[in-house]
Amino acid sequence: MVEWGLAAYYLLALIYLLLSAKRGLRDFRYTVLLVAGLPVFGLPLAIIQDFAARGEAASDEERFRELMNARAASDRIFQRVNVGREVNLLPLEEALIVNETGTRRRLLLDVLKEDMDEKMIPLLEQAMSNEDTETSHYAVTAVMEIKRKLLLDIQKYSVRYEADKTHLPTQLAYAEAIQRYLNSGFMDKRTQTGYRMTYVRLLKELLRTEAASEALYADVVRAQMALGHYDEALRYAKRFLEQYETSEDAYLVLLDVYYTLQLKEPFEETLEALKASKISVSNKGLNVIRYWSAKGA
Repeated sequence: MVEWGLAAYYLLALIYLLLSAKRGLRDFRYTVLLVAGLPVFGLPLAIIQDFAARGEAASDEERFRELMNARAASDRIFQRVNVGREVNLLPLEEALIVNETGTRRRLLLDVLKEDMDEKMIPLLEQAMSNEDTETSHYAVTAVMEIKRKLLLDIQKYSVRYEADKTHLPTQLAYAEAIQRYLNSGFMDKRTQTGYRMTYVRLLKELLRTEAASEALYADVVRAQMALGHYDEALRYAKRFLEQYETSEDAYLVLLDVYYTLQLKEPFEETLEALKASKISVSNKGLNVIRYWSAKGA
């Protein structure tokens, strides 16, 4: 009877965790540990904490960043769907919460036999800190292999780019390889800065070709911001709006730069311009407008 009760509990817990992951629950890893490590009581406690967290008022900066990053994943220039990765993420999550060491190792090894990419690194980092040394060793090995493949891609396209710097497909592939490596979080600050500067240079070159797009402008501004090149970020954000006057993203990117630089008057003017425009804003844009209108900007 107790076993059936536990089975029902873990089934409900799995459903709750899947729903939580889908809607981006904060402190998701802590919630997994709470639900899995504290049978019967863990799930009610997690639900109570979830409702409490929803009721907490975020600071202006936290809320603004949350609104601005609402579509961060889908806004990426080189975004693509990796079906294999999506299929593997759930088994990897399950492997990490299994209590029996042998089963955990087997599940993790089964997942690692598949083609891994940098999007799985957050879960692999979780596995690296696992108390089982063999589990953590598997995860470290997987991370190092992903890193090796990303660097090989960068080297391959770097050579092709140096051979012909005007070849558009090579420029795009080289920029994508660097972006993937930057997003992996592998690098120390100095190395990251070097790659990001190369990435910015490539994006600027691409903006002078037929590949120029809203996404390219948005990404070059973000990259300049990450480098601390705020004057350049502002210059490209303004150019973005000049080139795409009917683009919601152009307004939002410029608002982000003004907010970061704490330029209140230009921020308010840009917000009012967005409100007065005939642009059909998305839910993200509408939330930004409502939030700052309520705050009095």
